[in-house]
Amino acid sequence: MSAVELTFEDLVNVPPSSVVLPSSKVASPRFGFQASSAKGRGMEFDEVRPYVPGDDVRNIDWYITARSGRPHTKLFREERDRCTYIVTDLSETMYFGSRGQLKSRVAALLSASTAWQSVLGHDKVSCLIITGDEIVRTNPGGRHHDVLDIIKKLHASYCSGLKDRSSSRELVDALQLLSETIRPGSVVYIISDFYRLTARAAMILRYLNLNHIVYCYQIFDRMEIELKDPGMLYVDNGNSVGYVVCPDRKFTDDYRKIGMHRMRVLSTQLKHSCQRFIRIDASKQ
Repeated sequence: MSAVELTFEDLVNVPPSSVVLPSSKVASPRFGFQASSAKGRGMEFDEVRPYVPGDDVRNIDWYITARSGRPHTKLFREERDRCTYIVTDLSETMYFGSRGQLKSRVAALLSASTAWQSVLGHDKVSCLIITGDEIVRTNPGGRHHDVLDIIKKLHASYCSGLKDRSSSRELVDALQLLSETIRPGSVVYIISDFYRLTARAAMILRYLNLNHIVYCYQIFDRMEIELKDPGMLYVDNGNSVGYVVCPDRKFTDDYRKIGMHRMRVLSTQLKHSCQRFIRIDASKQ
């Protein structure tokens, strides 16, 4: 598996997110996912009818039961034709990796996986991709060719980011655009490292979560949190190379404290701004 190269076929053949992302709180160590909490697919009220043996007693409508003197139960139907929006961050901070894969590569694969899962679940899907100087959008659609359109744009945006990592677009720009165009009752997936989560972006995220189902996937690299040992690290940004000197244990301890503090702050913000939060270590992929 390549740490940097991403082909169109990689995105086409990625499994749906129900396979990649476990529904339980125990994450698969193969993918490096950590604990999450999620609500199930939305259920829409349909009608009330007399209770029959075998109905779930938790769905008894006690108000109508009390008025009529006979037990009644509420029936629900699963929401259909819902729209899923995937916000994929492929800005410059996502093109980092110490081992495993680049964060941007994991983000692109997870976006394609989520798009396939949405279509399998009979939802329409749209994608907003944050690149260096623009936000690439796709129109909502629920067919195979709509996912292929998303994958084409993901692949082109990823490859473009490998060549030019300058960035003038931020997460807040994509969230603002989404809040202006999103359909009612939608599901939103935000895939980013969230290192440029501004106060305004966090406010928009909380607003979206009030009216929609919002999931946040934070992609990170272990080296952003801790350095293994003191010494000299070789670094390469694609255009030039150099070294980072880690002089002693105190330096690495301070580095870890700063990294862990940043992660705790992000975790607190995101857990209060969405209904599901998963942290993904790209360096373990």
